[in-house]
Amino acid sequence: MNIAQPNQDQEANFIARTRIGIIGGGQLGLMISEAARKLGFASVVVLDPTPASPASAVAEQIVGSLKDPVALRQLADRADILTYEIEHINTQALQDLQAEGVKIYPSPELLAVIQNKFEQKEFLARHGIPVAPYRAVSSTTDIEQAAQEWGYPLVLKAKKDAYDGRGNARIKGPEDIEGARAKLGDRELYVEKYIDLDKELGIMIARNERGESSSFPVVEMLHERDICLTVMAPAPISSELQAEAQKMASETIDKLQGIGIFGVEMFLDKEGKIWLNEIAPRPHNSGHYSIEACQTSQFEQHLRAITNLALTPTTILYPAAVMENILGERNGPAEVHWNQDYDHERVFPHIYGKRETKIDRKMGHITVVGDDLDQVYRQAKEARAALSI
Repeated sequence: MNIAQPNQDQEANFIARTRIGIIGGGQLGLMISEAARKLGFASVVVLDPTPASPASAVAEQIVGSLKDPVALRQLADRADILTYEIEHINTQALQDLQAEGVKIYPSPELLAVIQNKFEQKEFLARHGIPVAPYRAVSSTTDIEQAAQEWGYPLVLKAKKDAYDGRGNARIKGPEDIEGARAKLGDRELYVEKYIDLDKELGIMIARNERGESSSFPVVEMLHERDICLTVMAPAPISSELQAEAQKMASETIDKLQGIGIFGVEMFLDKEGKIWLNEIAPRPHNSGHYSIEACQTSQFEQHLRAITNLALTPTTILYPAAVMENILGERNGPAEVHWNQDYDHERVFPHIYGKRETKIDRKMGHITVVGDDLDQVYRQAKEARAALSI
């Protein structure tokens, strides 16, 4: 870790005259905006197609498509630095703006690599980062050939526009191939060898234009229906594995020349080997706990990185922290109701302000801190059970 000491007066003056533009006004845009307001940035403007988006509670909003070049230019005209909360945006329009001198971080070129998960795998493999064996496929025969080489199960994946498991299909045997292809439709696909998992790990790492970097603790992510439900910090793994994961993440973001914060997802297999799964070029679910549990949150560190400020310490402040996602359990208007009170010194709910709830939609999260990871995990589950939305 290499963190410079900031000149506080110069930093405060720079922040006070710098305008932040965010592409996307969902929950990540909201929490970036909250951090920007807390730091004292001159203004925060978000672009989002949904009127009264979550971020509009604390930021100005331009209503428009994230892929509309005109709307993106309107946002650029009202900001000194652009960033984004979602990958599925118009990379070409961003490259055009960048060519005109607009500052955009992480860069559109990096985003183009990460948007296409197959190209992301190719980049990682070229640079010696361990990834699960993979190959592009365009036919049933291609999948059958992969099965002959690696055996079943396999994971069929869409190259683009995939998140929260919506672009994946498990193939347990030859009888699942056609169903998996039908699920993913006519999208460009690749197939990946299934890793026999012990744990899914995540780490947030920030890097600024000066090449300074700072990583957060390695966490364990627990998934249901391919959606991250629970994050446990720090991950219950050895110090050696923690160090190996941090080193892999740091080397990866250096190779990408990334500027901003990145969520690096990893697999730990049952033989103790770590594989890099994928990278999110933005704040990530696996870092939400940092708002209360770390000296610097992932959202503040992202802002520091994209504005080339000195990165600040990310030390975890408690022996244990658990983040529990609040996923929608029905379709209809959102109505928040607590069935019982909670410990306001240890339990921190975040409700995103979405007007409509949908099954498995991310409506908020709860972070619980304490002294013992197992106990904090139980408290997080109890807090979630006490909330309906």
